[in-house]
Amino acid sequence: MAAKVSRSPKKKLSSTSGKTTVATRVNTRSSKVATIFVKHKLAQSPKRQPQRCKQCPGNPFRSHCVHTKHGREFLANQAAVESLRASTPAPERNLPLPTGLGDESPVCATPSTSPAITPSRPSQLPNPFILGPSTHQHVGTPMSNISNQIATPRSDVPSVSVLHHRQSAEAEASSPNSGARGIHIMTSSHLASLSVRSSSQSSSTGSASRPNRTSAQNPYNGYVDGAYRGSSVYQIVRGHRLPSPISDNTRSVKKFTNTINSIIEKCEDISKETGCWLFIGAQHATARSGSISYASPRLRRDAAEQVGQIGTQFSTLTRNLIHARTQETLDLQRQLEQSRRETEEAKKSLEAVQENQKELRSILDRFREQYHIDM
Repeated sequence: MAAKVSRSPKKKLSSTSGKTTVATRVNTRSSKVATIFVKHKLAQSPKRQPQRCKQCPGNPFRSHCVHTKHGREFLANQAAVESLRASTPAPERNLPLPTGLGDESPVCATPSTSPAITPSRPSQLPNPFILGPSTHQHVGTPMSNISNQIATPRSDVPSVSVLHHRQSAEAEASSPNSGARGIHIMTSSHLASLSVRSSSQSSSTGSASRPNRTSAQNPYNGYVDGAYRGSSVYQIVRGHRLPSPISDNTRSVKKFTNTINSIIEKCEDISKETGCWLFIGAQHATARSGSISYASPRLRRDAAEQVGQIGTQFSTLTRNLIHARTQETLDLQRQLEQSRRETEEAKKSLEAVQENQKELRSILDRFREQYHIDM
């Protein structure tokens, strides 16, 4: 009975493993069939046709307009070619050209069957660097003229760089006029001259825009006025231009408060770091409160009584100046009020004189009528 009980689980395990193997084979076969079907569909699907821009005039290809990334790159390269064309030296610009091109077109290479050069499609934009089918002829260009203009050694055959070969490959499969294909090339001498020109322009621009640093040899901002070392003038070169005075009193008070707070903080820092004797006092001309002063810890410790006297003297000085300024203002106000009163009295006297003149004129007119006197 014990042997029969132990055989039944083995049969169940074998049947379960057989079902798993069959299911795995079916899944593998179905995945292969699906892969073959997808490859067949991809092989039959047509290539994507190039799209045209609906916003640009003339509806050029989207790879040639400013509304796509490839189009902007294409136009940037076209602008670089135009700048090369304008900056080409005279010996290189007077080379013999194929029929149908302008007098200042750059040297173009003859199309070949090499895979390194990919033909491009015709563009809606005018491009003097595209050769038509009738201009595919050899250009007799003396290589010595080009090699003499380049400082770096190079081989007899000039190296060319193909522009936008990926866009040209896309246009080759879809362009209806496959015979009117051109080759976008530029010689390495043009590329070298462009890089040298751009680097020189950027360096000159950077040096021109960089300001000179003020120093004792070149103090173009002047010196700080009112600084003394003992009884002699202490020259401090200004690091920036002297600002203009603030006419608004509210802004002036706010600027004074913010700046003096930062100055006193700096004074505490330097007195703490160096252990120096330092005293500073400040007061605004229109302030109504006491003056602001600061003394370093070492100065307060070594001469506490004298520091108090200096602070009191400075506070008294500024208070007297404010009172004097206020007194001047009051005197001016009194003078203004007096002048206004005198003006009003003069106006009243003038009005009285005018009234007397009117009365005299009326009396004169009455006597004329009475005695028939004609004036």
